[in-house]
Amino acid sequence: MTILVTLTFAGSDTGPFDIYTNVDGFVTPIAVGVSKAALEAGYTILGVPDSASIIRVQSLGICDNYLDILLAGATTTTTTTAFTTSTTTTTSPACLTGDTNAISSCLSGEAALFTVTPGNTALITPGGYYYSGTGTRYYSAYIMNSTNTAVLYTFNYVQVDSFAGTWTSDLPSDTLSAGTYYLRTDTVNCFDGSGTFSLVATCNTPG
Repeated sequence: MTILVTLTFAGSDTGPFDIYTNVDGFVTPIAVGVSKAALEAGYTILGVPDSASIIRVQSLGICDNYLDILLAGATTTTTTTAFTTSTTTTTSPACLTGDTNAISSCLSGEAALFTVTPGNTALITPGGYYYSGTGTRYYSAYIMNSTNTAVLYTFNYVQVDSFAGTWTSDLPSDTLSAGTYYLRTDTVNCFDGSGTFSLVATCNTPG
């Protein structure tokens, strides 16, 4: 029998097409490499087995979807159908958003608003301030709430003479759970010269 296959719509990533029948379980094509334009214009296939009841239009290339079309069984059958494809792209949200670095100097401090997105955690890493001189110096930095009005956790830095200091924190494992926070650093109490310290948030989520 002879059939006419017309596609009313084909996605941009479809084609060319091979066409099969159910006579041999859709193994051997009865038409090969048919262009999308030809099918949209109406493509005639001669010599289709009379016992065929289904034809399969199989897209090749980027899109490999197929569409099975039920034949009416007459000697000449015109089948009009739609062939659509879709592509779904899944983008993972950023682990952290906003300003994730608060730097303090002899001149000013900073409050940096950032968010740890749901399902993630952030590691808070402080950087030390160094100076040449004698005596003991104390510096503090903070994790504030989302409105920058309440201290949630405190980081303390203690330096004796000109040796590198050490940070301590009341934030367990220096790790923040999901939420919105401020990193806050106060002005450095400079002895001589200049220097900075900082609080930096980095993604702590495996993978």
